[in-house]
Amino acid sequence: MRLDNHKAYPYPVIRETHDDYHNESFTAEPEFILGEKTVKLTIDYVLSSRPIQREIEEGNATYLTVVSCRDTFFHQVYKSDKDKENLIEIEIEKLKGTVKVESFVYILENTSIESININKEFLEENSNEKHIFNYLKGNIVAQDNEYSFSIDIDLFKPLSSIFRLEVDEKLNKGEWDIFSDSEKVIIKVSREVKTIEETLTNDKVGKSILINSIYFSTVMHLIDLMKRDEELIDKYLWARVIDMRMTLKDVSYEKEAYELASILMDYPFTRLGEQG
Repeated sequence: MRLDNHKAYPYPVIRETHDDYHNESFTAEPEFILGEKTVKLTIDYVLSSRPIQREIEEGNATYLTVVSCRDTFFHQVYKSDKDKENLIEIEIEKLKGTVKVESFVYILENTSIESININKEFLEENSNEKHIFNYLKGNIVAQDNEYSFSIDIDLFKPLSSIFRLEVDEKLNKGEWDIFSDSEKVIIKVSREVKTIEETLTNDKVGKSILINSIYFSTVMHLIDLMKRDEELIDKYLWARVIDMRMTLKDVSYEKEAYELASILMDYPFTRLGEQG
């Protein structure tokens, strides 16, 4: 089902920019909640027309919301007979770029709606006094403006995706350094550290040790930088990824850097006791 938000209908439709119905309105502004794996949309439908409300109550019409994403070809229709607390949950991986949300009142069965607010232009001469219009199954009787939001899938990648380890032959044994002036954070390490990193990565316990040494310290350092300079979020991808994880974890920058690093990395010290 694909519905055109700008279509000129041959029947009366409640819309903000049209006078098909006088003194009637329909809104369905969604509230977006981003999670680590899903996007939740909560929608409250507000319809002023009592005659159309009765059609929904009797099963002749329904509230209908279309969520679509051009970049991923996602297109889903959601129907409801409730006006409050309608929850739509979509997996993050199904969305990328601009996501559009359009809401309507959709006719399920042929029906006649009587309303003194129907514009007389849509009424037959012999029915002007009754103000009745006959709708067919599939017609739209109300529609809200289109809403949209953007999903940057890169912001939902794990923290490890923002790091790149590089060998710097100039560094002495055991030394390493952090460079944060690019989209990814470059961690330069000595040859010995790189060899240790490659060995530990393939072992569960070793990986935990690695996370709690180089990466934990790096995340702490990056959080300190972001606290001092909020503009980093606009400059670099790594800062936007960290900021998004802060949002998903519902934590603020008021906490100490070591506390935030622990939360964002899902308390890595607890993994030190795990067996390989």
